Amino acid sequence: MKEFDALPIWLTGGATGVTWLFGGWDTAFQVFITCVILDMSTGVVKGFVLGEFSSKRMRQGFATKFGYFIVIILATQFDKLMPEDAPILRTIAVWFYIFVEGSSILENLAQMGVPIPQAIIDRLAVFKGKGGEIATLNKDGKFEKK
Repeated sequence: MKEFDALPIWLTGGATGVTWLFGGWDTAFQVFITCVILDMSTGVVKGFVLGEFSSKRMRQGFATKFGYFIVIILATQFDKLMPEDAPILRTIAVWFYIFVEGSSILENLAQMGVPIPQAIIDRLAVFKGKGGEIATLNKDGKFEKK
């Protein structure tokens, strides 16, 4: 049993490190984590319900979500370089991905035939077409707008 005596210390240290990387465990980040889990869950259920389940598509979804976490970590680190003590870039990234994930969850549910309240649809419609542009790398390794 002695080998498990240090386990709480390691878990606490690991959780503290992860929390530091993501800039804290605030409400917005908790909502983001919840949305990521719900999106993955509704995506898998939708795939089975509609007979369109694809492990390749699921892997691509996991890779995209991994990318979200990397962007949030980078935004958190970039905020540390700013003279003011405000997590501006992190906040923008977290809220952006909450919207992306929330929209995807509602889309999954609607495709499964779950009725979505009109007030939610109307609220999200306000943002339609107002998102950022997708950046891609050209053959020279420089960003370009898609």
